[in-house]
Amino acid sequence: MHTKEIIISASILSANYGKLTEQAVEAEKGGSQTIHIDIMDGHYVHNFSFGLDVFPALKKQLSIPLVAHLEIEKPDYFIQDFADVGADMIVVQEDTCPHLPRTIENILKTGVKAGIGINPDRGFEKLEANPEILQKIDLLIVMAVYPGFGGQPFSPVTIPKIKKAVDLRHKYKCNFDIGVDGGVSIKTVGNIVKAGGNYLIAGSSIFGNKNLEKKEIHQNINELKKVAQNALAGDELFYV
Repeated sequence: MHTKEIIISASILSANYGKLTEQAVEAEKGGSQTIHIDIMDGHYVHNFSFGLDVFPALKKQLSIPLVAHLEIEKPDYFIQDFADVGADMIVVQEDTCPHLPRTIENILKTGVKAGIGINPDRGFEKLEANPEILQKIDLLIVMAVYPGFGGQPFSPVTIPKIKKAVDLRHKYKCNFDIGVDGGVSIKTVGNIVKAGGNYLIAGSSIFGNKNLEKKEIHQNINELKKVAQNALAGDELFYV
């Protein structure tokens, strides 16, 4: 049974950088509950993206939480920095953390929420070996694509991994949200939520070709929510 609220998190990696704050504000007005900010360092992934300065700039205009997704090497060195500039949650990639329990503790000590991302080719072994982590995090992201590269297909391992995450949450009596990052669209969201995912991180399906009008951002968010809700209601047609 699906018991968690559906959450839409707009990923500004797909927004128009020339109108970044404006489009983030429109996403908030359109119903996005958080703003997802991918931090890429050119090492862990081949791309560069946002830095620390984007957080205070967005914080001045938004009231919803800002999520810093650290797709970087050695994230422990930067946890305090991102907490200081206004991140409300810090997500680390499981494979970048040699001592994951300590990393999660370091995040929580700053007073912000903690999350973990799991790549398509990685399992939950590190979490199962340290189940106390699952009691402490607020978000577990099943990556449906590899970080840093656009245009990748939605990985077929995603749906069974969502179901595994649901099982872990139940087994260890936890309350974390189960997120999906990559390829979240009206074509995939039905199966995502039916499997138990509730935290939908969407970029191009919200911001499109980076030149969307305000009305379209609002409509895209509403459409994602509608398809998710229809799927949970048992409708066979998940998307149109």
